[in-house]
Amino acid sequence: MVDIADLDEKEAVLEDFQEVAEILPEFVRDRVAAAKNDLKALKGINESQRSRIEACVYNLYLAKGWKDWHPVNEWGIDNSGFFHLYSMRTFMGARLHAVDPITRGLPKSNHSLADRSRYSQNGGKGRGELSINFLGYPDLSDVRLTIACDYLFPANGFLRAYKPMSPGKYGQKGISAYSFPILNGDDGNARYGWTPGFDPTPETDVDLLEGLIIEENMKIK
Repeated sequence: MVDIADLDEKEAVLEDFQEVAEILPEFVRDRVAAAKNDLKALKGINESQRSRIEACVYNLYLAKGWKDWHPVNEWGIDNSGFFHLYSMRTFMGARLHAVDPITRGLPKSNHSLADRSRYSQNGGKGRGELSINFLGYPDLSDVRLTIACDYLFPANGFLRAYKPMSPGKYGQKGISAYSFPILNGDDGNARYGWTPGFDPTPETDVDLLEGLIIEENMKIK
């Protein structure tokens, strides 16, 4: 465990999220493929209706898969039926949503007050500002990540995690304290965790953590 005095918030988030990032791209691809097959077999709806429910069905399949297989022991899932993860160490939360269909990046919040509040977070804490929870890990209980998934990106899917700072608006680039890509190639040269990859919406102009403008290029062992 790294000394908490040597970590800022984004670094602590990256460390805790590492195990999820290692398996998430492949997990998403597998569950989405299963959902697509089942949707194709669904009778009684047309293609237009099918396309409207796709993202919701994908999310439900992801949630059920995580609950059934629990691929990362230290990350649980709530009982909402949707893909809402939480860390059992730092108490950080992470929810997966489809990207904004226009910006292909951070989607806006839902209309509920709870979701708008979840999006309205402060900027990241710097070194020396984190506290320890009763388990001995950095307390990230006030961090709520949004994992944006672009289901239209060829085969792999594209995932990027954000810490949003405002509810945002449809079709407009959202504001986040920081973000990082999650990409795992299936081209024979597997890339795990945070790699530069394809980035349709670079967030360097809204990253509020000084010195963290350049994205991480971490290899997960």
